[in-house]
Amino acid sequence: MAPSLQRDVCPEKKLLLYCARSRTRPGLAQTIRDLTTGEIDWDFLLSDAHEHCVLPLLERQLRNAAPDAIPSVFAERLKQEARANAVRCLALLAELIRVMELFESRGVPAIPYKGPAIAAQAYGDITLREFEDLDIVVRQRDLAALHEAVCGVGYEPRFPWIHSSGRPASLIPGEYNYANSERRVVLELHTEFTLRHFPIAPRLDDFIERAVKVDLGGREVATFSPEDALLFLCVHGAKDFWQKLVWIADIAELVQSFPAMDWSAVRRRSAQLRAERMLDLGLALAADLLEVELPPEIEVQVRSDAVAGGLAAALGANLLARDSKPMSARERFRFRRQLVPGNAAGWHYASRLALAPAEDDWLLMRLPRPLTPLYFLLRPFRLLRKYG
Repeated sequence: MAPSLQRDVCPEKKLLLYCARSRTRPGLAQTIRDLTTGEIDWDFLLSDAHEHCVLPLLERQLRNAAPDAIPSVFAERLKQEARANAVRCLALLAELIRVMELFESRGVPAIPYKGPAIAAQAYGDITLREFEDLDIVVRQRDLAALHEAVCGVGYEPRFPWIHSSGRPASLIPGEYNYANSERRVVLELHTEFTLRHFPIAPRLDDFIERAVKVDLGGREVATFSPEDALLFLCVHGAKDFWQKLVWIADIAELVQSFPAMDWSAVRRRSAQLRAERMLDLGLALAADLLEVELPPEIEVQVRSDAVAGGLAAALGANLLARDSKPMSARERFRFRRQLVPGNAAGWHYASRLALAPAEDDWLLMRLPRPLTPLYFLLRPFRLLRKYG
């Protein structure tokens, strides 16, 4: 943990931070044991681990480093909850393979990311990461065929009217959401249109060409190359204001799992997408909070971005506070604006996201097609009411 972040951090947050990793380093086990000898609010620790989706990592590190320091009732809770997560992970893995085989039978390329894919690729064990749904990236032009396919195997779209031929072209969801109530699975399809938090829309054909295979329970499935996965994870974390520690752990685990990563390609592709600062921010958080060692030249580039460094310090401090505070509407807009270098480019990016209608706007009020442009006017008021 960066020294500047250690001040006034409660012991539970410190312990969670040192446990939110799959690997050990010299001295880590002793640090964990030392923290467990103090007063620990175990209820808060387990609750916060759930909130940040790192409970399997917490259970593993405590079991290995300080098994006798955990009160028996909490040790049993950790064990049972980690086991329940493992069962859920395996069930979702089986469903992901089923869906991917369905897409392959249609001859449609698809790339799963986050969830089981990043758990296998970065952590080397799908049970070490919590996930509740399946995320798959597909091309917009393939969506109609895939919509028919997933509906044919028991999935129901959250917004059926989005898929109708008469819907306004300007209304694009954050993702195409489907639910299978029998299997209790949520499936989210992402396209170049729904990936709106990229400053420049990604060319998915390029990412598909660079896809690599990852072993998922003995079945090889295509996923993003490590370099592309890193970009997607950094953009995703920025999209959700890095509110969960697991998103930073994903970055840390991925970087450490691929020491031969092509960093020149990472920098080049991030520049093409205008996501350089999002990349720097994600790497700064991984380095500051989870002690990831970056290649010297990358460390220099990350630290040379003073704006990314300031954002990382503020996000880290809030993340480690016992009572983290959500951003207000003004703070959210300012954060978005700072994510893209250049004054005009930053304002354009933040304004575009602030005005683009999304699912919550549709749920608030269903407008007839001639009035759909009003969503662009209603959205800022909804955000102000929600976030203050």
